[in-house]
Formats: sequence, structure tokens, C-alpha cells
Amino acid sequence: MNFSKRFTESEFFKHKPNPIFFDWIFKLVFSQKVKKGEFILHEGEVCDRIYYIESGLIRIFRTQDSKEISTWFSKEGDFISTVNSFHFGVPSYESFEALEDCVIYSINKKAYHFLVELSSSFALFAMNELFKNLCEYQNQCEFLRTLSAVERVKLIEKKYPFFITRVKNKDLASFLNIESTYLSKLLNAKE
Repeated sequence: MNFSKRFTESEFFKHKPNPIFFDWIFKLVFSQKVKKGEFILHEGEVCDRIYYIESGLIRIFRTQDSKEISTWFSKEGDFISTVNSFHFGVPSYESFEALEDCVIYSINKKAYHFLVELSSSFALFAMNELFKNLCEYQNQCEFLRTLSAVERVKLIEKKYPFFITRVKNKDLASFLNIESTYLSKLLNAKE
């Protein structure tokens, strides 16, 4: 979704448009094009930004024992950041890699706090996005811990079909904590 529409069409701004806020947000937000394979954030860097993906797909992953482990995939319309790094100013354990050509917007922590203080509508919007992401994280934790591999794949096919069509099997398998060959077998069994 277009970055500006994300705000103007939000329930938090639709009924109370704030021209001062919109002037500021467009001055403080940075837009960039990221090519497939490029990194937005490398493990070990401090993530002092919140990113909005206007188009494209980002893989979030960490490295453990020289093995990449995908922790999530974010697509157009999603906000991403590494919460501990952003909040506490500590190095990130995760990296963000573009799986497709992307257009992203970002805002640094200082500007983000300025906008929260400037606009109660933005503060409510940000809080709503935070809770949506926390709910998603809780759902992810539950299904990864409690479902069998077959059930995890079925849930992915139903709830996150873009994982199947836009993510490489090796990256999806690492997210699901199964072998790529087993994932292929499960996906092919459906056809």
C-alpha cells in the first residue's frame, strides 16, 4: 500500500486530518529503493529505524552456528524493526534482506518520538500497529511451538499463502524448522 495512503486512509486520521503532522511526516521519512539481495540491516548493527515496506518482500533472519535461520517474512504494507535493538539501542541479532526489489520508507527513532508527541492520532496509529505485530508474534510463537510440521505447512498455505509463492523453499524451511526436502515433499503431496 502507498505510504501516504496508509496514514490518510487510517481510522486514526480519516476523521481528524492533521495538516501539521502530514507536513512533518513527509519531511522526516526517508524513501529508498532496495534491489533484490541487498540488505537493509545487518546483524550486529543497531537498528535505530522503523521501516515501512511499500512494495516488495523482506526476509528477516539470524545466523546461528554459520546457519541462516529465517524468523519472518514481511511484505508490502508491513512495518518492521528489530524491537530490542530499536528500543534499547543494542546491536541487532537479525538481518533484513530484500527477497524482491523493494520500495521502503524509514524513520529514525528521534523523529518517530517527535511525531508521537506531535500527534495523538499518530500515537494511536503507532500503538495499533505495535499491538497488531505483537498479536502476530504471539500467533507465530504458538504455531511454531505447538503444531506438527504438516500442520505448520497447512497453516502457512491458508494464512500466509505469499510465503509459498514468493519465498524460496530453503528460507521457508528454515523458518518452519524443517528440512527443505521435507518441505518440498509436503508441498508436492498437495498437488
